[in-house]
Amino acid sequence: MDANGEMSLVEQTVADVAQYSQLQLEKLKLRLLDNFATLLNKIFAALVMVIVVCFAVLSLAFALAWWIGTRIGSPSLAAVIVAGVFAVILLAVYLLRRRLVVNASVKMLAKLMFENDKDREEEDDE
Repeated sequence: MDANGEMSLVEQTVADVAQYSQLQLEKLKLRLLDNFATLLNKIFAALVMVIVVCFAVLSLAFALAWWIGTRIGSPSLAAVIVAGVFAVILLAVYLLRRRLVVNASVKMLAKLMFENDKDREEEDDE
């Protein structure tokens, strides 16, 4: 080969490497966008579930307070009893917050990130 052929081959290789790098960067951006969209979807679904559960718990609390109030004859004392039950539940959730919230969140995020990467690697191999 002459000098121009070798130079052309080197230039073509450099151009191919640059194009490959650009494609890999675009692939990374798309993966991040996909993971971000999935994460937002899960957060929105969890938020909707929390709102629905809050309304259900509130309704049950009023019903429980009403029922206790009719049994003991004092609606205000029944409300205090129900508030005490909620305070105990809140204390238990606070004490177990790492196990209930933090660990579950980390597991969900790790599963989201790494399982999607495994699926994509299998697709890339095919």
